[in-house]
Amino acid sequence: MDKQTLRPIVFEILKKTPQTHFHAIENDVRKLVDSYDRGDVLTLQEILWELLVQGVLAPGKNSLNLNLPFVHLTDYGAQCLEDGRILAHDPDAYIERFTRRIGPDIDDFVLQTTREALIVFASGSWVSSVILLARVTEFLFDHLASLLLSIPSHQGDDIERLDAAHRFSRNQAEAVIHILLHRNLPSELISSLEPQLNGLLALLQYSRHQDGAPRAPQPSRDQVLGFLLLLPEQCAFVYHVLNILEGKAAS
Repeated sequence: MDKQTLRPIVFEILKKTPQTHFHAIENDVRKLVDSYDRGDVLTLQEILWELLVQGVLAPGKNSLNLNLPFVHLTDYGAQCLEDGRILAHDPDAYIERFTRRIGPDIDDFVLQTTREALIVFASGSWVSSVILLARVTEFLFDHLASLLLSIPSHQGDDIERLDAAHRFSRNQAEAVIHILLHRNLPSELISSLEPQLNGLLALLQYSRHQDGAPRAPQPSRDQVLGFLLLLPEQCAFVYHVLNILEGKAAS
């Protein structure tokens, strides 16, 4: 069995039995999955150790059994399982959902960089994760900027400011947001524009100075988790705006 198939089963077991041990989890998997065989125990072990590293599980079951292979679901892990945030700890399911939400327009760079951000997040590297997510943001804002500059009817000080901004900088992103807010776009799009794009801008603020120079972010796990959970909707919104701008550029 692969991890993608096995992870959701492990999550369901942990929901029902938050204090357990490795062998009990394996026994439960055997009861639930007819196709589980002896060799799958190594895949199961990898999943459980990943959950330990991520803080979803911790060693110990009670005061008499404080060490591995006994484990318990942490408060953080229980919250993740309860509200669906466990998706961020299931790379395959997250990427599948991410791809499905955006559709065929998704750029390979966006998909692969998000995947890398998810992997390093799962390994406990919050800084690396937020830097990679910021690269996704830079790419999307640069794409928006290129399209805005290509539309002949877009002129004036705002466009000059955008044209003068360094690529992949906060200045470029802020100019894009300002221009879009003052362009003739559908009203439902305008009402969502600031919250969606400002959420992506926050990633740049963590990783870049105003002029685009890199900075060393110090995010918490919960902050990066929040970025990961919001990213699919934010990216889907950007691709929707891109489709509208591409129609304007072609007309």
